[in-house]
Amino acid sequence: MARLLALEWNESEARVVVASLHGKEAAIEQAFSISMRPQPGSDQPVDAGQRLAAALAARGLGRLDTLVAIGRTNIELRQLAIPPCPDEELPDLVRFQALREFNAMQEDWALDFMPIDDVPDQARTVLAAAMAPEQVEQIRETCQKAGLRPRRLVLRPCAAASLFCRRQADGRPRVRLLVDLLEDEADLTVIVDRKVIFLRTARLPGDPLSDGDAAQALMAEFRRTMAAVQNQLGGRKVEAIVLCGMGPQHAALSAMIDERLGTPAE
Repeated sequence: MARLLALEWNESEARVVVASLHGKEAAIEQAFSISMRPQPGSDQPVDAGQRLAAALAARGLGRLDTLVAIGRTNIELRQLAIPPCPDEELPDLVRFQALREFNAMQEDWALDFMPIDDVPDQARTVLAAAMAPEQVEQIRETCQKAGLRPRRLVLRPCAAASLFCRRQADGRPRVRLLVDLLEDEADLTVIVDRKVIFLRTARLPGDPLSDGDAAQALMAEFRRTMAAVQNQLGGRKVEAIVLCGMGPQHAALSAMIDERLGTPAE
C-alpha cells in the first residue's frame, strides 16, 4: 500500500495531509497544521525544515513521497497568446513566449502551463506559471531537512480547482469563482467550463469567517476579481461563488455574499 504526504506552508503555518493510496482512491489518514511562527519572546527566524521534522517525527511519519503545494505569491503568472500550433509543439512555443514576456524569467526557471483553448488551427491562449530556481531549491532543502521526498510541485489554486471539477455533479458550463480561505489570505480562482482561466491570492486583515472587517475586505476582493474576469471574458459574468468548506461560519459568509453581491454562493 503506497502512502503519500501533501504539504503547503507559509510564514504562519504548514498544512499537512497524509493519505494511503488504493488504486485511484486516496484514504486520508491524518490532517494537521504546524505553526511556523517564532516561539513567544524569540526573535529567531523559524527553520521550516526542522519544525516540520519534529512534528512528523512526533506522529511517527518517516520518509514519504511528497506533493508540495505552492501559493500564487511564490510564482510569476501570466496569460500568453501563442500562434496556431499542434499540441506537441506547444511546450517549446510557450517557453519561447514566456522568456520574452515574463519580467524576470531566465532559461533555468521552472515553467508549466495550462491551455485555455484547444483548437490547433487557431491562435492559442495559455495560463503559464514560472518559478525561480532558487525557490525550487529552497523547497527541496526544506523537504530534505524534514526527511521528505518531494515528487511534484503543484500550484495550490489549480489543485483546489481540479478537486472541485472532479467532484462537482453539475456539468452545465458555468463561470464559477472558487474561494479557498487560508487564515489571512484567500485564493480566488475562476473556472470556466472546467478550466482555470484566472487566479489571484488576496491578502486579508484577518479571518473572514470570524472577523467582520476581514469579511468586508473579502467582499471587495470578490468585486475586483469579478470585474477583471468580466472584462477578460468579454462581458460574461461570474455566475456562482463556491466556498471551500462547510459549517455555520461558511453558511453565514455565504448568506453575506448573496446579500451584498447578489451572486449565488455554494
